Amino acid sequence: MTLPAVEKTTHLRRARLLGIVLAALIAGGFIGSYLPIGTVPLRVVEGQAWMMADGEKGSFQADDGLSAGFHDDVVWSRAGGTVTVGGRPSCLWNHETRTPLDRATRVEAGYRWIKTPDGVSYPVVVWLRCLDP
Repeated sequence: MTLPAVEKTTHLRRARLLGIVLAALIAGGFIGSYLPIGTVPLRVVEGQAWMMADGEKGSFQADDGLSAGFHDDVVWSRAGGTVTVGGRPSCLWNHETRTPLDRATRVEAGYRWIKTPDGVSYPVVVWLRCLDP
């Protein structure tokens, strides 16, 4: 038995609509999984870091060539593991003389790429672990 032409057309429209809805749901789920919502893991690399003379900013040079800046309120930890939020990292700053150390220090840094509204992207260090005591 064959369906009348009107029923075939209606059946095809429903099937096509169902296919479009399913494709949109799959595409939305795929795209949504890549949106930067919630916790975003840091990229962690080793390299050298130092504080600038003003003590408010620092610079990081990764072993793989990446260069990034950070502020003095960065989350950091000592070689032993004590985590500190804010304050200058003890491996980069002489707290007695209140001046930056005169040498680069070996660190592990966590960074994220930031994209500005005008499309410029650059890395920012938001976490440091001192590897040298």
